[in-house]
Amino acid sequence: MLIALSVANWDILPLARLANARYARQTSVGGDINIEVTCMHDRLPPPWWSRTTVQTFAVFAIAALIALASGCAPTELSSARREMAAGQYAAARQELLAIPIGSLNDDQRREVKDDLCVSTFMAGEPAYTTSEQRRVCADAAKEPGSRSAEFVAKIDDRILQASYEKVNAALANGDLGDAEQAAQVYLNTPGADPTVVAKWSHRMWDLVVQRDRRAGPRSKKELSAAIVALRQQHPSMRKMSKPEFVLWVAKQGSVEGTPLFSSVALQGKELDLAIKRQEVQLASLKLDRLSDINDATIARCGCDGRTNVGIAETNFPLYLVRLDPETRRSEVLILPHR
Repeated sequence: MLIALSVANWDILPLARLANARYARQTSVGGDINIEVTCMHDRLPPPWWSRTTVQTFAVFAIAALIALASGCAPTELSSARREMAAGQYAAARQELLAIPIGSLNDDQRREVKDDLCVSTFMAGEPAYTTSEQRRVCADAAKEPGSRSAEFVAKIDDRILQASYEKVNAALANGDLGDAEQAAQVYLNTPGADPTVVAKWSHRMWDLVVQRDRRAGPRSKKELSAAIVALRQQHPSMRKMSKPEFVLWVAKQGSVEGTPLFSSVALQGKELDLAIKRQEVQLASLKLDRLSDINDATIARCGCDGRTNVGIAETNFPLYLVRLDPETRRSEVLILPHR
């Protein structure tokens, strides 16, 4: 854009070149951040440009208008970058947040959002949580030409490592609820390794079995009596083949046309059911179905059968269904779940 204006017959064409000078920014991802600001409208014109007080005022006013039209960064951005260069990231962030985004052009908006990402990332915790850092940088990364994706990747790596350590620590302490909560964070972060999640699932189910065993031994006499009673109540189950029984279980898991189970697997005396996350709430209202299904499993095999119910997407434990000798019915144990 070329602008030539004259005040009192004095050519101020050099001002257009002055105002069109752009600022430059240099950042180094990770480590120290080096920022250079050269936005020209932050500087005053040399004294020899003005001949009278009126002309000087006019020159300043026109220079400001040219600067705005040419796309030079807002003064607040230059100020924020000086704060960042001095390591004052929280102060820089406040100045950046005060800039009216809606009044900026595309390049200016990208610069402000990128600098918001940098200042939030560098300030770090406890001032700004990891999730807040990621939100700010992910929003900035949406702008064309943004470099904030590099920070998003760094934050994701940090989340993966932290959640990985939390899951392993919780499993080592036998804390099923905390282990699953941290595992969900890991799983929902880009770059998660599915094989790691599968190993955690196996370890979680091992904890469930160990906890059930520690509940105390059950009387073999009462257990046998309960199994006999269930076989008498469900005589038709004894005649079913494995495919027939699996099909029967799937039908029992249908609620008003909505199937609860995404998969049904029978291995010996153990029945494995998978429920999609979106159907977990519905399943919680139909726990009697799970009890009836395990009763039928026991009646069919004539053994102390059990039903393992997990989340379809992760196979994390949801319910354990097993026979209670005292009531002679299957009971549903609700496992810690987040």
